[in-house]
Amino acid sequence: MPFTLEELLPEDQRLRTVFLHDTVQLVINLMHQHGYNQLPVVDKDEKTSLDQVVTFESILQAVRSFNAKPESLHVRDVAQPVTTYPADADLLATLDDIQRENFALIVDDNNTLIGIVTTADTTVFFREYAQDMMLIEGIESRIKEAITALYACNAAGLEAAIFSVSDQAANTRKKIPAAIKGYLDKAGLKTPATGHEEALAEAEVRLALPKPGNDFEKLSFYELSEVLLAHPNAPRLAQPDGVSELRDLLLKVREARNKLAHFRGELLPEERRNIRFASNWLERNLPTPKVVPPAPVPPIATPPKDSLIPHEDEEEVPKGSYAPLSAHLKNQDFKTTSVQMTFLEIERLLGKKLPASAFEYRAWWANDSSKPQSAAWLDEGWRTVAINMNERQLTFIRTSERAHAFIEFFESLNSRLKSVKGFPLRHVPPKGATWHALAFLNWKGHAQSASLFATFTRTKELRIELYLDCGDKALNEQRFDELMVHKREIENIIGEPLAWERRENNRACRIAIYTKAQIPTDAQNEALLNWAAQKAAAFYTAFAPLFPAK
Repeated sequence: MPFTLEELLPEDQRLRTVFLHDTVQLVINLMHQHGYNQLPVVDKDEKTSLDQVVTFESILQAVRSFNAKPESLHVRDVAQPVTTYPADADLLATLDDIQRENFALIVDDNNTLIGIVTTADTTVFFREYAQDMMLIEGIESRIKEAITALYACNAAGLEAAIFSVSDQAANTRKKIPAAIKGYLDKAGLKTPATGHEEALAEAEVRLALPKPGNDFEKLSFYELSEVLLAHPNAPRLAQPDGVSELRDLLLKVREARNKLAHFRGELLPEERRNIRFASNWLERNLPTPKVVPPAPVPPIATPPKDSLIPHEDEEEVPKGSYAPLSAHLKNQDFKTTSVQMTFLEIERLLGKKLPASAFEYRAWWANDSSKPQSAAWLDEGWRTVAINMNERQLTFIRTSERAHAFIEFFESLNSRLKSVKGFPLRHVPPKGATWHALAFLNWKGHAQSASLFATFTRTKELRIELYLDCGDKALNEQRFDELMVHKREIENIIGEPLAWERRENNRACRIAIYTKAQIPTDAQNEALLNWAAQKAAAFYTAFAPLFPAK
């Protein structure tokens, strides 16, 4: 069932209306006194909507059109027609109308005015909805952490617990032997002494029973709760050998979660209090897994000196509100695999206060690349663990997946370019950085100053570029201008327009082409690899004649 407009009506809303014969001056005074931006117009009975409304904008329009003073006008002169809605109207279907008009009038079957919903009401409604979902997401995350801690040394026990709670056809399986025996007895057939396992397996196949067991990350909230409660060290209250109270609490959270997830209406105050209590209680009482930092990733052997090239790029420098945190993690020594920080230390690093959500909701710290704060650490190859909302601290641990994804992609790109006839591929192993040198072009008198790069940007793009940097800004710009004279023939060879980036505030200049891409999801993207190889080869074909040998 979708949300309805009635659910947005404030419980304490005191509706104020006006009549057609009221003066505009009275309307202005009412709107100013109560902070309203609009007033509905009703009939003489003070209840029936006339499907009209007065707003500051409608008053101003009438004053301008009539060239009259407000004191000389009445409501009937300035009112404008509006659409009214029943209380059970679908909220999502009417949001565009509310956004356009800034309000919606709600009436019953007799066109009696019930209330008014404004854009402010929709903001409050969806803010509360988001807060509820963040609390529940945090509870689920905390349960997963507790399960990890409880089963840390018992992988078999965890597997068995998952198996038992995720076997949706367990009851049917239990009934199969008796059902087969009953059938054989009725048919006057003797039950075979052997082969029961094969017969049962065949019966399960014929009945298309789902296989038991599931991936830990795919368990439902109910299944996670049951795996937690199945452990002998799960938190208990009054009963030393029972978890009924905790099960009841988690059941209330589950019901609230399903209500929100399936759009069954807004949570009642009691339901909202339950999930907030559960969040606080579980945060304090569930076990926390020990942080085991990963082993340091051995540094990749330094390439030969003649193959080193600078590629300092402002786009590779962390940006945004959380850039100081990104830079802090980015600059950690490779031997450092974990960094523990308090929320206060992060605030000091950022030079500003964290949002209130960071202190209220565990989900704010989730490793979700779609969130700006999460991207700040994920883009640098770190993730959050051991989030302690009570003590206001967490640990960042280094991950190797991102660096390995860059290495995998650039190694695959190298292998493709090896087969491109005449392409001067630099046989340097990728080092796990966001960029990789593919080839060098001779620039007379300035060795290794014109380079072909493939670069993953912070704006989730892959860039093939000619990078000009001989160490002298003026010479870089001069060479850039010389190349730009050939812009038309260069772009004809490459097959599309290029980005000619003189970059006035940087030493180096760049000529590039971009496509949407990101690591680690595109590490094995064949289409992207083919695109990169084709464009790199085209760049060399287009620019090589303009860089004669020494």
